[in-house]
Order: sequence, then structure tokens, then C-alpha cells
Amino acid sequence: MLEALQSHLAPFRVLITYNGRAFDQPLLETRYRLNRARPPFARIEHLDLLFGARRLWKLRYENCRLVQLEQQVLGFERQGDVSGAMIPYIYFDYVRTGEMARLLPVFHHNVLDIVTLACLTGIVPYAFKDPASAPLRHGTEMAGIARWLRDAGELDQARTLFRRAVDAGLPDVILFRTLWDIAALERKLDCDAAALEVWTDLAECRNPFRVRALEELAKHHEHRVRNYPLALELTRRALALEKTPALAKREDRLARKAARI
Repeated sequence: MLEALQSHLAPFRVLITYNGRAFDQPLLETRYRLNRARPPFARIEHLDLLFGARRLWKLRYENCRLVQLEQQVLGFERQGDVSGAMIPYIYFDYVRTGEMARLLPVFHHNVLDIVTLACLTGIVPYAFKDPASAPLRHGTEMAGIARWLRDAGELDQARTLFRRAVDAGLPDVILFRTLWDIAALERKLDCDAAALEVWTDLAECRNPFRVRALEELAKHHEHRVRNYPLALELTRRALALEKTPALAKREDRLARKAARI
């Protein structure tokens, strides 16, 4: 079987999988080595769509299983499909009985997987090829790619896409995190006024980043503006919401600085 797979892969230059980089390929490489054979994958480029799909859709959908994306992205729902978890049992049943017909549901399942993979190959890579002009319609998709751009060091593009995501609409739990990410990028890009505007918005309403936004505003007014009374007021607002040793230490320091004015 390993020799047959190697012969089958010989004409191909690219391997496209869904979670194959972390699961299927290492498993097969181990089988080749156990049989003292060289794995055939080193010369083949490998595109694992799972990573791109997660970047694109993990903020929008409950999970990024292939069947889930079939339903949510492609609008297709399988009928009478065998569960992937059942396939090993069906195969071992075939090995025990020798009845080939028992494998027909497995072949059908695999065909659907491959067709879905082909469809997603026409969608996922193009979202990352040119994110600025990609036909993204949902704010969560924009935010997901913006995070990828930020992690890749493309800060200006990430900021633009994050702001597009906010304008497109986001659930609160993602919106507040996205606003925090925007403020952090504005600071890194030396746009302090824009960062202050976002931190001020976050500080004025109940959200998971409210205390941290107040702390950032306090840092700004202490170290950059040297407005110690305002920095002290912001710190005390943060302390009223969450008492931490760091905030208490900042309050003591600012109280001494304000007293010397």
C-alpha cells in the first residue's frame, strides 16, 4: 500500500489537505520509516487548508470542521453520510469479513471530503492573496485575517482591515477585543491620538478591556503628558472596577507626584 501511494503521488507537485500537515502526513511518514522506506512528501509542496480556514472563519462559526464549513460556507448538507469516527470500525469489519460492499459508505464519505476540499481551495487562498481587495462580507472574517496580518508584521494593513471589520459589524465579545487590537496597533504605528480615542471609548462602557484601557490612559497622562492629577483619577477609576497590586502601586506613586504640584 505504501508503494502504491508513492507511485500515485509521483506525478504531483502539490498536496492539498485538511489537517494533513499535523495528522495524516506525519502518520504516513512514520509508516514509511517503520518499513525502512523514504517518505515521498519532501519534494511536494503542502497546502493545509485547515490553518487558513481557521483564520478566516473561527470567529464566525462554532468550529471549522470540514462538514461544518460545507453547511455554513458552501450551503451543502450531507444526507446519510457515515460518521468519520465510524470509519475505522467499518474498515476492520471489512478486514474481518472480506466483504467489499461494507466499504462503499467510506468511499462515498471520502469523495464528499475531496469535493469539499476542492471547493474550499477556490475560496480560502484567495482571501489571503490580497486581503485589502478580498470579497469579504462579514466582520469576523475581516478580523480573522487582520489578526493574521498583524502576526505577520503587516501592521498598517492589519489596522485597516480591523477598522473595516468594526464598520461591518461584530458581536460584542469580538468587537471589544478588536478595538483593543486597533488601539495597540495605533500605538505601535505612532498614532497616539487615534489610540487614545479608542482607549477612551473602551474606558467609557462595560467591557472586558475597560480596566486595561483606563490603565493605558493613565500611563499616557503620567509619562507623556505629565498630567498627574488626571492620571491619578483614571487609575482610581480602574481600581474601583478591579483592585490589583499594580494599580495600587500606580495610585500611590501618582498621589505623591500630584501632591508635589
